[in-house]
Amino acid sequence: MVGAADNYLALERRIQLAELRWHWGEAYAIAWTGAFRAVRRDSGSVLTAGSAEGLRMLIRADYGHRPVPRRS
Repeated sequence: MVGAADNYLALERRIQLAELRWHWGEAYAIAWTGAFRAVRRDSGSVLTAGSAEGLRMLIRADYGHRPVPRRS
């Protein structure tokens, strides 16, 4: 049985994923797979973190080191 806390966590995760996708979705495929996960759209390399903020930090570092080409 799913409780209110589980529903809240699922909603919060959906909001966090939507925010990550809004900012980074053109460069990374972002999903929840039991952890927050981003796959570079150019090389397919994977970033994984236990939190949305952790993934955001990994994406920023990865993109800063080697930007993903964007569509024009």
